[in-house]
This record gives sequence, structure tokens and C-alpha cells, in this order.
Amino acid sequence: MSIESKVQEIEILFSRLEAELQTFTATTHLFCNVGCGKCCTNPTMEASPLEFLPWAFHLFKIGEAESILEKLNNHSNPICYNYNPISDLDLHNGSCNTYKYRGLVCRLFGYGATKDKFAQLRLATCSIIKEQQTENYNKTNEAINNGLSVPIFTDYYMNLSQIDFRLGNVYVHINKALQLAIEEVLQYYAYRDFPEVE
Repeated sequence: MSIESKVQEIEILFSRLEAELQTFTATTHLFCNVGCGKCCTNPTMEASPLEFLPWAFHLFKIGEAESILEKLNNHSNPICYNYNPISDLDLHNGSCNTYKYRGLVCRLFGYGATKDKFAQLRLATCSIIKEQQTENYNKTNEAINNGLSVPIFTDYYMNLSQIDFRLGNVYVHINKALQLAIEEVLQYYAYRDFPEVE
């Protein structure tokens, strides 16, 4: 499958997730605080390179893939490379530089569910939502286990890995995932015609 086809399949998966998330958040009234980037500052955040393939492909098409790869190679900060805090003193408030191209983990966290050791679905969210929206959080967990539809991490990651089993089953630090995604695109086009620029 070509890079273009993989990117298209990933974007279809992400669009389906966005529709599911819109319904879920409208029903539960859960929300992230405006400008909060606490989850983006997690120094141990892992992701697969495949979920960042659309981002890497976009960089390639606009001629920035090689320069961003070089910056990633020299980036020693464990916080996500694409996260832009409002200041060095306030790391937990900021925004994503590439929100449109954020990965699957970024889209799911806060509003996706995982199964606990008793096979019960539990919302995978941050302490801020749990503490500041306790009533909604508790009602949502109860509703999930009474049949409320919720995006499930494992389901979406399984669907992602079906697009490219190799890239979809590698889980590395998020900055390494970004790097590997760019390298995948650059290697693919090393001996192929470049895609058309929009």
C-alpha cells in the first residue's frame, strides 16, 4: 500500500473517531480545560509511528520533513516536540503546533476507555477532569458500563494496525514516533515520484 493510501486510511479512521467523540462529549458534557496541555507534557508518553504518518506526509509535501527530522534528532526535551507551552514557567498550559495532525493517543486520551482487570470499561482521562468534573466523570463511567457508546483504545489501535501492521505495532516515546514517521515517508520517496502538492 502506498504512503498516500495509508494516510488516507488513517484520516478516515481519525474522522470516524472525531464523529464518535463529538457524540460522546455532547452526551457526557466532559471537556478539557481551554489551553490545558498537561497530558502533552507527560515525559513517558508513547505512540506508534503510524498515527503520525499524516503529519509526516504533510511535512514532506510542504518541504519541511528533512529540517524537522534534523530538529527531532537534536531534541532532548522529553515533552512532545509538537507541544508549545505558553512559557518555560508554565509548561502545563499551551497548545499543539500541529493539532490537525495530532496522533491517535492525543485524540483518544481524556475521552476514550480502556478495560480494567475485571473487564469493565473505564474512562482513560487525566486527574484534572477526574477532580474538577467528578460528578460528570463518575456518571460517565457508570453510563459506559450501562451501554453508553465510548471510543475504546484497543479497538482504535487494532484498526490502526490493520493499515500497516509493522508501523502500527511499534510503541516508542512520542518524539521517536514522530521521527520514525518522517523517516518512513522519506525512505518511501527516496526512489519514487513525489506526491502532487495541493
